[in-house]
Amino acid sequence: MTEQIDPKLVEQAKTDTEAFGKLYDFYFQKVYAFVMAKVGDRMTAEDIVSDIFMKVLLNLSKYQDKGLPFGAWLFAVARNVMFDHYAKGGRSVSVSLDESIEIKDEKPDSSPLQQARETELKDIVKEVMDKLPERELSIVQMKFFSGLTNREIAVALDLSEQNVGIILFRVLRRMKPELNNLY
Repeated sequence: MTEQIDPKLVEQAKTDTEAFGKLYDFYFQKVYAFVMAKVGDRMTAEDIVSDIFMKVLLNLSKYQDKGLPFGAWLFAVARNVMFDHYAKGGRSVSVSLDESIEIKDEKPDSSPLQQARETELKDIVKEVMDKLPERELSIVQMKFFSGLTNREIAVALDLSEQNVGIILFRVLRRMKPELNNLY
């Protein structure tokens, strides 16, 4: 289960910059991973993430807690900023999984065989993900790279929570045979 932000912190962030900083710290990596997976360029991703948090800051006073997670609202803002980016002629590019989700090698002394298996797995996952339609790709990125709940994804993409779950199930079911052949 994804850790949630206390709604009181969100209310406090409307008038308190320190509280907004806590929201920023909590969501930055999730938003960055989502954007980086889409645009593939660090400088562009940083600019877009900056725009996202600026819009969040400017519109936070309009946010109302209606029982939905704050992250869902934030990712709806992120999605709209991404649409604006593409409308202005921005491009989506292919990006490695390492770059998009900032994978760190936590076992630098792993064997060459283990390193080769991990590289092969990343390549196959990327290849499979490259075949996904945009909506499915966004859902997978939000779920597994940004760590959002199905509910947060549903609100951000204007889908039902059940629809998000079904889409994830179907995507993972389609990916499973290709990933099962690895080991």
